[in-house]
Amino acid sequence: MKHIGLVLSGGMGKGAYQVGALTALNEFFHPSDFEYVSAASIGVLNTYAYLTGNIKKAHDIWEAVNLQGDKRFITSVLKSSFLQNIITSIITDSEIPNSFYVPLLDLADKELNYYNFSEIPCCKIEQYLRASIAMPFYNKGVSIGSKMLFDGAVIDNIPIFPVLKNELNYVICIYFDDFNYVFEDHVWDSKIIKLTFPDNKLISNSVNIKHESIMYMMEEGYKRTKGVLSAVFSEGVDNFDIVYERIGVMNSLNSQKVIRLTGDVVVTNMNKLLKKIVRKKRVLEGGFCDE
Repeated sequence: MKHIGLVLSGGMGKGAYQVGALTALNEFFHPSDFEYVSAASIGVLNTYAYLTGNIKKAHDIWEAVNLQGDKRFITSVLKSSFLQNIITSIITDSEIPNSFYVPLLDLADKELNYYNFSEIPCCKIEQYLRASIAMPFYNKGVSIGSKMLFDGAVIDNIPIFPVLKNELNYVICIYFDDFNYVFEDHVWDSKIIKLTFPDNKLISNSVNIKHESIMYMMEEGYKRTKGVLSAVFSEGVDNFDIVYERIGVMNSLNSQKVIRLTGDVVVTNMNKLLKKIVRKKRVLEGGFCDE
């Protein structure tokens, strides 16, 4: 019996790649095949839709996107109404069949915690989904219990650590950085199938997120994912020796290797965020606003 994990990073508008990738993933696995799952920011919404059988709804919402304006306007929309509409469309009473970890940030206590969404009652899951996309400086936090929670992607955008803590045969990790990360250590890293969608200047530098760009990203996400997984699983998803061999080959083809230790990433990004908050507070107290 295979034991596998799935990780999706944050990435704002690039989440359209993930929808295509998850559509391809459906051709190799059933959502319940993934024992342990984690995601950040926009990846949370796409993953939730996938795990609850609503990836088609997410696809339809992304397909309808056609935004024009400057970068600040588009960022604002993607961080607010657009993402809220996704939540409204994909929310369901269905229980999440997987352990599903999401990083949420408590700014008041300066803490990042990984919440297991499978343990959250269906009647409360919408609050947590909204918190997962509440970016500091763009959105207000979401009040849950005694805490005000924000999107944890600003601290850990590729939340692979909660998944790697478990004994798994392999993990599929979808992210957008240019680097071939060595996650945590070489032993764990040798079991991670990395699906990367590096920066596309034609998309990231555009002031328009047009329908054509979204369709391109979803199609590219599907094609690239199907191509990689077809090669890795050419002898089946349970032939672990071949899977590990293919992972090794893929890793050897990319020389841009960077060790990524979750502990270091969290500490570094938390310090950066706190410094930014202090600077912003000083500006506001001085009678100016940098918004």
